[in-house]
Amino acid sequence: MSYDADLEAAHRRCGNHRAELLASDVCGCFYCLETFPPAKIEEWIAEDAAGVGKTALCPRCGIDSVIGSKSGLPTDREFLSRMHAYWFGRTYSGAEAEAELARRRRLDE
Repeated sequence: MSYDADLEAAHRRCGNHRAELLASDVCGCFYCLETFPPAKIEEWIAEDAAGVGKTALCPRCGIDSVIGSKSGLPTDREFLSRMHAYWFGRTYSGAEAEAELARRRRLDE
């Protein structure tokens, strides 16, 4: 995949962003494509001097690929899929994304 300046810039919003995420209405993970309210985030990494984690781990998949609506970035499935394809090299779109999410939910049961 070729360089995409917009997706490179968007990636800078997935770390050191605790305040931004907690102020968001919705968060999205561009690894598993799940969306969720910020209150669902339970694990944080990259602790500051006070021991407070600043980077969220997705409550669904545990990957540090979470962005929030307060960032100004979209959190819809289309954008998350573009980010996933760019950063993880696999695309999910439409019915494929829904099927993958259903498969992952079954694994959690």
